Amino acid sequence: MIRERSLVLTGALVALAAGCTQHSGDGAGEGASGPELPALSTVPEAAGPVQAKPSFQNAQQLSDSVKVGVPQRVVEAMFGPPDKAGYKVYGRAAGTPWRALVWEWVFRDVNPPRALSIVFQEDGSGTWRVNHGDWPE
Repeated sequence: MIRERSLVLTGALVALAAGCTQHSGDGAGEGASGPELPALSTVPEAAGPVQAKPSFQNAQQLSDSVKVGVPQRVVEAMFGPPDKAGYKVYGRAAGTPWRALVWEWVFRDVNPPRALSIVFQEDGSGTWRVNHGDWPE
């Protein structure tokens, strides 16, 4: 009886694993499953692996090392993926508008919750780099 259950469970796991693997193909089987998604870019080793969001206290310490010009991938490796992200236009009043990428992390391990906002500007090579950041009150 126990062997039969083990055999059935093993077979079910193999079937489940086979059904969950991603098969590459020429697109002929797109039909019901939809088109294949493009591969996600990897974070370069120099930035280190993407971490989970740090605690508020650790984030405050880490934020001291975020300087103008730091690449987006390095910031993501430090703080993890942002809780909010979007684009905003800065510089309209000065007559030289530029598009910014704004990332925000909300830290709920303090009361009241606090947020870190980092604004990125795209450089000439297409890399998003820190323009400024702050801890709004």
